[in-house]
Amino acid sequence: MSETLTKSEQIARLNDELRAQNSQVGAIHFSRSVGLLPPQQQQQLLQLLKEFNSFSPDNDPYGERDFVTLELDSDRYFFKIDYFEKSAWLKGEEIGADTPEDVNTTWRVGTLMESNEY
Repeated sequence: MSETLTKSEQIARLNDELRAQNSQVGAIHFSRSVGLLPPQQQQQLLQLLKEFNSFSPDNDPYGERDFVTLELDSDRYFFKIDYFEKSAWLKGEEIGADTPEDVNTTWRVGTLMESNEY
């Protein structure tokens, strides 16, 4: 018997894959300030992101796991996922996706930023 997932559950699974750094579903970008951090700190943030699993109704009201708050060395960071039409993204255009649950038509872009950049 195959598992039937809701739209939110499908989106959450794909967002989990992005946080696990699966480049088949999207890409992770650093904000300018995160890009200026030493490589070791960048890697630590990516590891924290990969391991994050503390979702609750308080921090994930829609159950899509598209926003994460991280702390490293007493600094707070945010990770936010946006959804774009894959065909447009490949042409350099940013058009919001209508079907974020469909990996075939949607490209995820996760941005890791300092909290003051949000």
